[in-house]
Order: sequence, then C-alpha cells, then structure tokens
Amino acid sequence: KTKRTMPPRSKGAEVQESEGLDRTELESIKRVFERLDRKNDGKIDRDEIAQQFDILGYQPKKQTDYGTSEVEDMIWEVDEDCDGMIDWENFVQLYVRCRRDKTGCEPKRLFNLIEFMINDKDGGGSINEDEIMEVLYHRYGKDAMQKMTDEVFKHAPDGDKELNFQDFLAIVNAGMHKQASDKDKASNSKKKK
Repeated sequence: KTKRTMPPRSKGAEVQESEGLDRTELESIKRVFERLDRKNDGKIDRDEIAQQFDILGYQPKKQTDYGTSEVEDMIWEVDEDCDGMIDWENFVQLYVRCRRDKTGCEPKRLFNLIEFMINDKDGGGSINEDEIMEVLYHRYGKDAMQKMTDEVFKHAPDGDKELNFQDFLAIVNAGMHKQASDKDKASNSKKKK
C-alpha cells in the first residue's frame, strides 16, 4: 500500500481556521471577494473597487492628504505584500481584524464596503433595517445599536426602511466617532481620579 498524504494547505486556510471564522462568515466574504474580483485573477485592484463604488453611487476622493486616491489609500491600508492589490489572504485578514477590533484603530473603509456587500446579498445597492441592526450590533453592542437605529429610522414609514451605501457609511462612521468620544471621556475621567 502507498501512504496517502494530505495536500498542502494554503496559508489562507490556516488564517481562516486560526481566526475562527465560521462557515457562514467565510462563505459571505468569499461571495463578496468574488463579486469584487471582476477580472477573476484572484486579486482585487483599484479599478475593481472603483467600479463597485460607481455601482453603489459613491464617489471616492480623487486625491487624499497623502496624494493618492481614496481607493489607493484603502488598498494600501491592507496590502501586506505591497503589490497594489488585495489577494484572498489580505481580504480575510482585513475582515477578521476589523470584525474583532475593539479599539476602533483598524482601518475600516474597505471593511465598510465588505460589510455592506455581505448584507446587500442581491447586489441591488441597499440593505434593510434588520441588516443594518446586525452590523451595528456586532460593531457597537446592543444599546448603541438600538439608539442608532431608532434615530435613523424614526421618520421612515413601515416597509420603507432601506439604506444605500452613503446612508450606511454615515451611520457606521457616526458610531465610530461616538465610540472614540466615549473612550476619550472614559480616559479623561480616569485621569481625574
């Protein structure tokens, strides 16, 4: 008998298992990766991200304070091998780091796009109230989620509770600013004691 060996595992598989992504999360981010990777080359470049922003009606900055476009900045924030593209491994690492970030220090611009696309399952460019509540719950906890969704949807008639990408960004960015403000207040009160 010949001894059978297991095929070598890719580094990306090790990252996924070690970070504890469940099957549903992994399938969701894989679906988003495949939607973004329009060239089917296993990497996402600035043109592919820009095209998705265009589909969502979002106009990224042409030039940031660093002299590059907003899309190039987003790629630079997570591009571990500095090839100007995001491969599957970078994509998974970004998702895991941002999902587990309790400090608010991880760059979230690309993560925001990923999370929106995960919830916009049909690719129609909007997500509903339940989907935004799930995002806010995972990011900020139950109390903050409830306050934020109450504020966002207080004027929306029943059945008309859809958010586009710009609305989504406004909500999650407001939550990030509130989270940072709350940390500053807590830090200042500790210093006074």
